[in-house]
Amino acid sequence: MRKKEIESSQAKLHTIKEFSDLTGISESEIIRLVLLKKIKALRIGKSVRITEKELELFIDSLIGKNFSGAVNNFGSLGQEKILYTAEQVAKILNLSVDNVWLLLKTGKLKGFKIREGRSSWRIPVKSLEEFISYRMRIATK
Repeated sequence: MRKKEIESSQAKLHTIKEFSDLTGISESEIIRLVLLKKIKALRIGKSVRITEKELELFIDSLIGKNFSGAVNNFGSLGQEKILYTAEQVAKILNLSVDNVWLLLKTGKLKGFKIREGRSSWRIPVKSLEEFISYRMRIATK
């Protein structure tokens, strides 16, 4: 992407750390994806920036088009997380990580894997909210 295109569109630029915080993917993994050109980035001097549009495209590619409405409304979300790791969900739900993985594997909690191995699950905020509201309905019956 060219500097003139960025300036003309007044796009929000994210640092690697901000991108990492928003997606729940480690900074080193984001850098690896930028180097592999899976994520388009803009170099400004010695720093690397990623546009809001690239963030949306990246999340769409991971989650799919069903979540694109929430991604397109990202500006209204501020800097809130849109993806959680299994470890973060375990803390929120006060469960062990193994139980969260079991919920993910059985499909009771919707998420996706970004790679093979541990700590590879990502859970969209919307999925976590749906899971919590479902469990609340069961508990109040």
